[in-house]
Amino acid sequence: MSKRIVSILLVLFMLMTIVACGKGENRGYQKNKAASQIDFSQKPVTITYLTIGDKPVNGRTEEVIEQLNKILIKRLNARLDIYYVGWNDYLQNYDRTLENPNAGIDLVGTGTDWLDAWPNVINGNFLPLTEEMIREYCPETFANVPKTTWKKCSYDGSIYFLPENEYTQWTNHGFIYRTDIAKEAGLSEVKSWDDLDKYFECVIKNHSEMTPWDFAGDSGVPALGYIMSSMKYVPIYEVTTYGLWGEDSNNKGKIISPFYMGDEFVEYARLMKKWNQMGVWRSNVSTAEDNTEEFYAGTSSVAQHHTQNFFTSIKPAMRVKNPDVGVKFYWFGKESGNLMRLSDLHGAMAISAYSQNPERALMVYDMLRNDEECYRLLRYGIEGIQYTVTDSGMMEKPSGYNEAKDGIVTNFWWGRRDVLEIPDSANSWDDYYELVGSYEHVAIDYPWDGVPFSTPQINAQLSEITAICDKYIPLISTGQYDKKPEDMVAEFRNELMKAGFERITGQLQRIYNAQ
Repeated sequence: MSKRIVSILLVLFMLMTIVACGKGENRGYQKNKAASQIDFSQKPVTITYLTIGDKPVNGRTEEVIEQLNKILIKRLNARLDIYYVGWNDYLQNYDRTLENPNAGIDLVGTGTDWLDAWPNVINGNFLPLTEEMIREYCPETFANVPKTTWKKCSYDGSIYFLPENEYTQWTNHGFIYRTDIAKEAGLSEVKSWDDLDKYFECVIKNHSEMTPWDFAGDSGVPALGYIMSSMKYVPIYEVTTYGLWGEDSNNKGKIISPFYMGDEFVEYARLMKKWNQMGVWRSNVSTAEDNTEEFYAGTSSVAQHHTQNFFTSIKPAMRVKNPDVGVKFYWFGKESGNLMRLSDLHGAMAISAYSQNPERALMVYDMLRNDEECYRLLRYGIEGIQYTVTDSGMMEKPSGYNEAKDGIVTNFWWGRRDVLEIPDSANSWDDYYELVGSYEHVAIDYPWDGVPFSTPQINAQLSEITAICDKYIPLISTGQYDKKPEDMVAEFRNELMKAGFERITGQLQRIYNAQ
């Protein structure tokens, strides 16, 4: 069955099968044959797992890991410890940690599109792996990854990543908006940036209690979202998080940048200038507050996030915090039918080049990913404390559960499997079905996995380009400057030209041509 069909039927499958698993049927992780080589008379080996997230302080995560470690010690004579890289300046701190040979890291959560996975390969921070090594120490994972996917995980003939290829998720961004305001604006739904314009005009006219969008100007997502809505642009996420380069899927074969040439980014700048003049956001965006919380409270009219967050978090929270308000999701690219599925390397696991126990680290990962008892502990916590499973196979929070007191943070986003997930009864599954149904009509697979765009030569040139984007894209996205939009975009593009943008474009084109 294709991944396309699986993503539509996934939740139904989970609902039909989860009950048996909730009654104690372990999804049969077989004993790793390599475990017979372990000397259990020795002190257990500590395997340290690095993830992104703020370290929890309520003590509950430690309780979960203690229970998990009882299993790991018995099966693999190993313990798991978690190393957290906090969200503040996470990418810089992440890279700095991986470069440190004394950090004591073994397993590394990584991603090619948001966590510098390829630069860290090139910089020697990840251990090169062979098929034989993975097959021996990580056998179940190896068996469940297609050969073509292993190729996408490889660089210069070695495998560097264990991909999250068995998990379906949609992290395409857009705006979550209120259906009552859309109706007030004469819209049956918001399905374009033009509709957003009418929506915000209605808010400004009729809802003085609201900041239409309390945008802090600290994200390049809306700019890329506008471009992908205006044309069939397919960005390369491995080369800057802004998606500066890519191709037009209606004119394949040529590397382009709508940020650097064309009318789309100019049109975006004009609209943002208009929205600033209208008062869509604050006159000083640096004073912006938590827009999502304002959305719940009714003091902002939209929240900008992605599909997964919409149906698992924002809509369920709105049902509780403001139950009279209906919300829906407008996804970037809807009007052009432009959407990409997520790369299997958006979430992946690597082994640190400085790991003292890489073989044991692979064995631990294989258990965490494939043994149902370990998986549930790491993903959900302890049954009865962090979650319960209903007779219908849905996950719920226990009576008296308090997130601040009882919640855990393990952020295992690097080896999830659809077959072991428990559907959360709090999620808005009807919205998920509706969205995925529309996505599957247009979505294409991410086309750039395995194309070696991230080379030492190119990466060395990107810091100046990124610095220019860090300066200009927030300005252009908030319209808070004195020049005409056309002049500001021209200035931005001139700075990119002086930094060698066209030279890098040529290098990317040559890599593409060689495939």
